[in-house]
Amino acid sequence: MSDFFSGVHVHLLTNHVPILGALFGLALLVGSLRWAPDVLRRTAFVVLVGTGLAAAAANVTGEPAEDAIRGYPGVRRAMIHDHEEMGDASLIAAGVLGVLALGALVRWRRTPVPGGATLVAIAGAAVVSGMMVYTGLLGGRIRHSELRPGATAADAMIVEPPRGPRPGGPPAP
Repeated sequence: MSDFFSGVHVHLLTNHVPILGALFGLALLVGSLRWAPDVLRRTAFVVLVGTGLAAAAANVTGEPAEDAIRGYPGVRRAMIHDHEEMGDASLIAAGVLGVLALGALVRWRRTPVPGGATLVAIAGAAVVSGMMVYTGLLGGRIRHSELRPGATAADAMIVEPPRGPRPGGPPAP
C-alpha cells in the first residue's frame, strides 16, 4: 500500500490537475461573458484557487518523482531540469492567480463580479493555462522521447550515469 501513496504516484496523480484546472477556469470565465455571469465567474475563481493548491501539491511531489526516475533509459537530467524550472514558474503564476481569485471572491462576496475584473482574470487564466500546458509538455518529454523535437529511437536507450551526492543530503540513488 505504501507504493500507492508514494511521492511518484501522487505526482503523477496531481500533475494533470493544474493543467485541467487552469483551462477549465479559463473556459468558465470566457463563458461568463455570455451566460450566467456571476455564477460562472465565482465558480471559475474557486477553480483557480484549487488550481493553485494543486500546483503546489504537484510541485512538492516533484522531487520524489525525479529521484525515482533518474537513471532510467532515455531520461535526461536536462529534461528534468527544464520541467522543474518551468514548474516552479507555473506554481508562482498559479499561486498569484489563486490568491487574486480568492481576493475577488472576498471583495465581491455580496455584489456581482464586475466585467473589468473578469477580463483581468481571463488574461491571468490564459497565461497560467499556457504555462501549465507547457510545463506538462516538458514533463511528458522526460519519459516520452517521441515528444522531443528531433528524437530518434536511440534517444530512448541512452542511460545517463547517476549524479553525485547532493550537498548536505543523502547520496543520490
